[in-house]
Amino acid sequence: LALVFALVGMLAGSEGLGGIAFDDYGAAFRLGSVALVLILFDGGLNTPMVAVRRTWKPAASLATLGVLLTAGLVAVAARALGFAWPYALLLGAVVSSTDAAAVFGVLKGNNIRLRHRTGRTLELESGLNDPMAVILTTLLTARLTTGGDAPDGAALAPWLALKVVVELGLGGALGWLIGTGGRLALARLGLLPGGLLPVFSLSVALIAFGAPTLVGGSGFLGVYAAGIALGNGELPYRAGLLRVHDALAWLGQVVMFLVLGLLVFPSRLLEVGLAGAGLALFLAVVARPLVVWLCLLP
Repeated sequence: LALVFALVGMLAGSEGLGGIAFDDYGAAFRLGSVALVLILFDGGLNTPMVAVRRTWKPAASLATLGVLLTAGLVAVAARALGFAWPYALLLGAVVSSTDAAAVFGVLKGNNIRLRHRTGRTLELESGLNDPMAVILTTLLTARLTTGGDAPDGAALAPWLALKVVVELGLGGALGWLIGTGGRLALARLGLLPGGLLPVFSLSVALIAFGAPTLVGGSGFLGVYAAGIALGNGELPYRAGLLRVHDALAWLGQVVMFLVLGLLVFPSRLLEVGLAGAGLALFLAVVARPLVVWLCLLP
């Protein structure tokens, strides 16, 4: 379904039937961020706290060490395909994390019920892995463009570990506090018209994303944590509230992939098609399964 929406975006683009000239990457970034906020918040609302307690260890391992190892393996494959090391490493960092929109969409939209802890581990991991991937991508992009301000050599590993801990800690803590505050406020606002409650919960989601981002935390983890905190309490008009956020999450997915499709110029795909397809297959068939196996051995 995501590919269908991306294809519609390509057909509507400047080289397609629609002729819409769109190459505003800043706008695409902002729209994509808002879409991911809606998707992660909906995922958090539907995540039981008992599942978090049971799956946080494997999910955290995959979201940190797993992302790092996946980036490294894909970088080696990209280097073998002829990319210079700086660009090979950047490619690895960009594709190293699982896509939360795809994970939540596939598991929820197709009513897939995976056995044991697998489904919840996938959902939690996809909500946790953005900080590591964002830090790696930002670091490598800065090195390619301006040189960056991160340390070199032996000091890089502890610096990276500290950045990840700070982003995860700030994002998770602030998101949980905001979600808990929203839950307490909703309990007091239960007599409001039911149509206003989704407006309030959406505001909670946006604040839970914005507040951690402003202080150097992970906004994506913040909004996911806020969704968990809010969803695991007593909510007035619960069924209706969850339906609204489910619809908003689907709207977010549609918008995200339409915009990504608009950014694609089909004439440019031919020259990178073989390398892109080769890296995609290596990532899906070799790198990620191998890394998941290694991370979950303990």
